[in-house]
Amino acid sequence: MTQTLPEEPYTNTSTVIQASAGTGKTWLLTGHIVRLLLSGVPAQAILAITFTRKAAAEMQIRVLERLKRLALASAADLEQQLTEIDLPLSPTLRDHARHLYEQVLSAERPLRATTFHAFCQDLLRRFPFEAETPPGFDLIESTTELEAAAWQALEQEITHETRRGNMPLRTALTELLHACDGLANLRQALNAFLFHRSDWWAYTEGQNHPRQFALAQLRTALKIDTLDDPLGACVRDATFRQNLNRYGVLLGKSKVAAHVNCVAQLTQVPAPEALSSGGDTPATSPNPAAIARNPHFVSIYNLLITKNNTARVFKLNADTRKQLGTDQAEELIALHDHLCTELLQAREREKRCKTLLASSAWYDCGQRLLTHYQLLKQQKNLLDFADLEWKAYQLLNRSRHAEWIQFKLDQRIDHLLVDEFQDTNPLQWRLLLPLLTEMAAGDSGRFRSAFLVGDEKQSIYRFRRADPRLFTTATAWLKGHFQAQIRTQHVSWRSSPAIITFVNLIFAGNGDQIAPLLPHYPIHDTQYQQLWGMVELLPLIPRAAKLSGEPPMPTLPLRNPLQQPRQFESENHYQEEATRLAAKIATLMETYPIQSETGPRRMDYGDILLLVRDRTAASRYEEALRHAGIPYTGTARGGLTQYLEVRDVLHLLQFFMALDDDLALASVLKSPIFACNDADLMMLATSAQNTPGSSWWEHLAAVITEGAQNPHLQDRPIAGNAPPDETRLVRAARLLTRWMALADKIPVHDLLDFIFNDGEIIARYLASAPRHLQGRINANLTRL
Repeated sequence: MTQTLPEEPYTNTSTVIQASAGTGKTWLLTGHIVRLLLSGVPAQAILAITFTRKAAAEMQIRVLERLKRLALASAADLEQQLTEIDLPLSPTLRDHARHLYEQVLSAERPLRATTFHAFCQDLLRRFPFEAETPPGFDLIESTTELEAAAWQALEQEITHETRRGNMPLRTALTELLHACDGLANLRQALNAFLFHRSDWWAYTEGQNHPRQFALAQLRTALKIDTLDDPLGACVRDATFRQNLNRYGVLLGKSKVAAHVNCVAQLTQVPAPEALSSGGDTPATSPNPAAIARNPHFVSIYNLLITKNNTARVFKLNADTRKQLGTDQAEELIALHDHLCTELLQAREREKRCKTLLASSAWYDCGQRLLTHYQLLKQQKNLLDFADLEWKAYQLLNRSRHAEWIQFKLDQRIDHLLVDEFQDTNPLQWRLLLPLLTEMAAGDSGRFRSAFLVGDEKQSIYRFRRADPRLFTTATAWLKGHFQAQIRTQHVSWRSSPAIITFVNLIFAGNGDQIAPLLPHYPIHDTQYQQLWGMVELLPLIPRAAKLSGEPPMPTLPLRNPLQQPRQFESENHYQEEATRLAAKIATLMETYPIQSETGPRRMDYGDILLLVRDRTAASRYEEALRHAGIPYTGTARGGLTQYLEVRDVLHLLQFFMALDDDLALASVLKSPIFACNDADLMMLATSAQNTPGSSWWEHLAAVITEGAQNPHLQDRPIAGNAPPDETRLVRAARLLTRWMALADKIPVHDLLDFIFNDGEIIARYLASAPRHLQGRINANLTRL
């Protein structure tokens, strides 16, 4: 069936497209590239940037597929395809379309569809001296080991500093430890500084003393003139003490029990002069502990302020007003309000001072950790992704060679396309801006254009500093400098009317909390008006109410921690939800058909996608699916090697490298590869224990001799319920000996291929696995 394709802008105009999910965004982008190529633009003059390697590869594949369809199309089909991309038909254009696929494949400089990081890496490799980077640098993707080494270097620096008697860094680290309330939070805070190093560089760019600059900016933002003790200053203030004394005198005239009790507690509060200097001395050094909870202040604060940090409600009954008189009653109420305001303001100033002092320590320690981290990379000639972006930004914006670099790039780039622009971060936008500026100021006779596609609703890389507001900024810039057309695509090619209507109701609801986040939310529609769909809201599962008072004593029998895990309230909540979802999926499989290209069919498990907010409770959902016998592809991190069947094979290879690795051998023996039971392993463990210095393998290899002397053992069937004997061990010893003889003679791939066939690995695993896991196990072992 021929579909009416989304409208595309004409080639010679720059365009910004706001394209919602499923509205043909990729088709628009690849169609624009095809139109440029058909218009005579060389492939090397086009630069398309996206955010992942997979997306960049997919973009190139789709362009080549469309060019291939043009080359192989019939005359009528070719004319229709050219009409769809809004190009004037002519014999020359038809001939060009027929040969364009071959020309692009054989071009000396191919079409460039790349990522931001790959673009930066290419830029730094082309201009290493101008960018002040090592010409032969290597890109490191996993920085875990470097971060650990940087931490170790920081600890060593603190140790050397302590030995010399000069301890500013140790003092700062101690202060930060107290402010973070624990070592885990401390490491998280400093790792956050390391992760956001680009923000730190950008914020302190051009400053000779970054820490002092950042601290001065923060002091201004917090409105802190002097770093003193706000709590002590409050209670020492003469006006405050005078008002407090007057408040006690007036309150003492009341006969209300609460007022009498308050006066009694006020009289017990010691005067500020009677307190030790530890609580009153103004903080003169950047130490959060120096701004202590002044005991005089705390006593007064607790009397007048609630635990929620709000002023206590203060009312006078008729008898109290009569005793005080009108003037004194109003004075007492005014004093209460004034004292509460002074106390809350002092507490707020205390929080701001603590924030400043903790931030000062964070800047000190974070900057030193970052220095060690950068030095380690420099020594190993490495750059990470943050380095790529930052150095490329400096090269294009701050380098004395910036204009020359921009000129060189401008000679190669005539058309710039950016996909998923809503995930751009500020640094990436500043990378693009010099290129766009040079294009806008270039020769008016050259055919230049910019093409941006994005959707603020789909911004998912906030953790990578993505800012969807940049989409609005870039749109305004292109409209002002390129007279760009602004297009929207809100007609879905994926969803049914039921889904689209539901989404519109959520985002456009009156008074809803979501609506203010998207004030210009467009009403969505779908191409498939006749497509069946359904939205069902499952009932919420209320959380269990928290019990007050002491927890009840456990009742016997007690939980065996080796067999039964501890159950938490949140886990029970997720478990109940997961059980209901599994039951709902089973119902869907029995009830609802799927409309396919060949007609209605029964729903398959592969048609279902379960979305969760985060991975916190993913294991609970997977456990419920397993118990319900529902096959699934999990969300666990780590890829192939996190699966048990794959780890068994890796343990086997690990054993070949170290024959004294008893733990690896035990894992292999207990796996379905050999299916040994606990009695078999206990026999080997006992034999090794009775012979100090020996390994399990030595005793397992000896089983072969015993098996040769007792041939009937080899003929006994190996079954899961067979009595404990050496049959399984004999088979394990013989196969391991045969495989070990090949381990250092053939490549690993060939060794695994031989092991899989000789040991019937896949068949044995499938025989031991439940039916709903067999597909996953077979796929994992085959992939390995």
